[in-house]
Amino acid sequence: MTTGPADRATWSGLAPAKVNLVLRVVGRRADGYHLLESLMVFFPLFDRLEITPTAEGLTLICDPPVTCAPEENLVWRAAHLLAQSAGVTRGACMKLVKQIPDGAGLGGGSSDAALTLLALNRLWGVNRGLDALIELGVKLGADVPFFLGGRSAWVSGIGERLEPLNDPVRGELVLVFPGAGLATATVFKQLAGRFPRARAPVNLSEAGADPASWLENDLELPALELAPTVAVARSALLKAGARAALMSGSGSTVFGLFPDSATALAAVRRVTAEHPEWSVFSGTILNDHPVLGIL
Repeated sequence: MTTGPADRATWSGLAPAKVNLVLRVVGRRADGYHLLESLMVFFPLFDRLEITPTAEGLTLICDPPVTCAPEENLVWRAAHLLAQSAGVTRGACMKLVKQIPDGAGLGGGSSDAALTLLALNRLWGVNRGLDALIELGVKLGADVPFFLGGRSAWVSGIGERLEPLNDPVRGELVLVFPGAGLATATVFKQLAGRFPRARAPVNLSEAGADPASWLENDLELPALELAPTVAVARSALLKAGARAALMSGSGSTVFGLFPDSATALAAVRRVTAEHPEWSVFSGTILNDHPVLGIL
């Protein structure tokens, strides 16, 4: 239920995971930020965020916790940033229930932060437009603007440039999280300036026709050097019938693209039986954020 700021009822919403079908590192700015090009879609694995407006102060309960202190969580930081930028004196009591693994390359923290900005923008009556929220979001993380945009998109720059796809991307995915996350900063450090040669631009008008033909991730090789289990997960998905498999984001989750849901579910059973220590998820690619239109 979405409520106005005056009635103090609890608002709740879902924060989806994301998958990078394409991730290119194309340069680095003088300030250290990497320049990226990425084709990003949503995946139906969700964190749940509940917010109750209060007279003052910010509180956050995260289940299970992902940071040592609530103030380090991206949800709390997003709320604090919006309040500071808009001069908001009211507060919020927030509860985050996590399902998206931490350090998995699925954008869980960024998705949570974006949903916080979208919800409090309305609940506090700030009513900023998308461009203003993206300007705030990029300060929290490169993936936050994508979640704010709410549609599958070609993302570039340091994450702030969004080009929504005209046609939906279709496909069934199986995701494997081997159980040990990778820190994004560590993976980029391992990349160590090994930027690939210039490549032809992705034809966005055809990107949804056969996603398998576009899969690439410049961070996969440096991640493999840090976590060999990424290669094991990739191999397991291909043996289970994936048409193609790739690491998402900075890892360590690997996804496989399957021709239909029955084949995907069979792969889940096989991979789970062979590797019961892994977390395995299946679902259809989503092109729209579940709370699209909250602004």
